[in-house]
Amino acid sequence: MTLTPLKRLDSRQILHVVGEIRAFVAVRNEKQRLSCFLKHYRDLGVDRFFFADNLSNDGTVEYLLGQSDCHVFSAPGNYFAENVEPPKWTNALANVFGDGYWCVTVDADELLVYPHSSTVKLKDFCAFLDRENSPAVAGPMIDMYGPGPVAATRFTEGKHFLDSCPYFDPEPGWIRHVESSPKWQMFGGVRERVFWHNQPKENLPPCISKVPLVKWRKGAGYLISMHLHSGAKTSAIWCALLHFKFLSGFALITNEQVVLNQNIEEKGLSEKAIYLAALAVNPKLSLMDKQSTQYVGPDQLEKLGWIKSSTGYRRFVADLTRKSKKE
Repeated sequence: MTLTPLKRLDSRQILHVVGEIRAFVAVRNEKQRLSCFLKHYRDLGVDRFFFADNLSNDGTVEYLLGQSDCHVFSAPGNYFAENVEPPKWTNALANVFGDGYWCVTVDADELLVYPHSSTVKLKDFCAFLDRENSPAVAGPMIDMYGPGPVAATRFTEGKHFLDSCPYFDPEPGWIRHVESSPKWQMFGGVRERVFWHNQPKENLPPCISKVPLVKWRKGAGYLISMHLHSGAKTSAIWCALLHFKFLSGFALITNEQVVLNQNIEEKGLSEKAIYLAALAVNPKLSLMDKQSTQYVGPDQLEKLGWIKSSTGYRRFVADLTRKSKKE
């Protein structure tokens, strides 16, 4: 598997370390988000990060080159043409540097959570998945939002995303069964509630399910963003991605993406045009309603049905807890 056209920008040694957990991320002008993003995944137990940077000019590359656990590759070209269907850049990086490792593949505005993730480290979670022979975990994106108008949301670099966008819709989305991996896709959530009520039925709302955690095997790959994988068997356990799409500058960033990619037909770009149209009609558009719920933690998500555990995993967590108390 070649890395062309990716060009490596750092010179740090990449050793084969058994048991490392590696993360793969495509970025463009994400410096504001990176402090929170990296802290979350380091706290979970990610050991090494691989970033494909698409022509950032906000200091993203310089910031990442200053992080000892990050490797950075320049990714020239168009993100929507090159890294969506399929995501060639992240697939290439994972096939070269992820073979045999548990790999987290996410966007810079997504924070992975899973049952008991507030107390169970990612290495322990992956050890359980290895034990039950489940080389992948799928789950929904949960769109997080702030208490006021989308346009008024403010995020300060270095703060946690939840400081700006602590709310979500408590009811999980609806499922469509498909012949793929995983065998299902989820739609719905706040984006369908707010932006899709006037759309024709044939125009599906955004898919909000992904496969962010995979025990990678060379030759594998994502098919459409991280929504579908080429065949990894997914666990009965569901994770989730807290999705912070609606931080500062949402409308400005979305408009830039639409304008710069007018000649490309891609579902994500069509969705962005719908968001912009709604904000143009109502500049004070808020995502809040009477059901909006403040995020507390993964146990809350499990009770609501956004994430799922299993009997075997609950026993595994209980054993871990007993061992830690003895130590």
